[in-house]
Amino acid sequence: MESSQRYLFYVALIFLQFLSGSVMYAYIIAKLKGIDLKNVRDGNPGSTNLWRAAGWKYGFLALTLDYFKGVLPIAFFAWNNFFSIISINRYVLAVAAFAGVLGHAFSPFLKFKGGKAVATMFGAWSVLTKWEGPILLGGVFTIFSIFNKIKGKKKTTPEEDAFRVLLGFIALLFYTIWKAFNGMPELVLLYVGNAIVVLYKHRVELRNYFLEIKK
Repeated sequence: MESSQRYLFYVALIFLQFLSGSVMYAYIIAKLKGIDLKNVRDGNPGSTNLWRAAGWKYGFLALTLDYFKGVLPIAFFAWNNFFSIISINRYVLAVAAFAGVLGHAFSPFLKFKGGKAVATMFGAWSVLTKWEGPILLGGVFTIFSIFNKIKGKKKTTPEEDAFRVLLGFIALLFYTIWKAFNGMPELVLLYVGNAIVVLYKHRVELRNYFLEIKK
């Protein structure tokens, strides 16, 4: 493949991953069920609110679709030993993985007012780190949930969910630094972009959480 063709392919891949991330499955399923997610909890058009409004079956379906849209189509190129004969620059893969998260957070199908991109984030990290990144994030989330259960809380608030995400990114920071010094510096691109977008989408809840602590 010639250089110009390769660069054009890279741009197309990044755009395609952004487009994949932009499809708001929870919003679509909610509309089919006659549910307006804007009126549910914090108004986020994501799988968590669909789960609360329509039950675990629909919520789990949306959660799964949101995860896989963060994985596809770039997984076919990231895992090229299995799927692809085209070798893709690792930094391009990192940017493409981030594009999926960006697509969900600022979906053009919802006038660039998308979701918080947590499930899609898990998919993006699966592409570049296989099981490592998602298990680390999932472990932090699980420990946080267990701690809340011990405190006697059955459900978390949006503010607590946001703080859980913040803790996940703190853990992910140390992991990213370690991987960057061990042959995967492209993860820094994904981490920085991902952290900026996801924490921005949780900014109101995080502010409220810390204001509540100060009281």
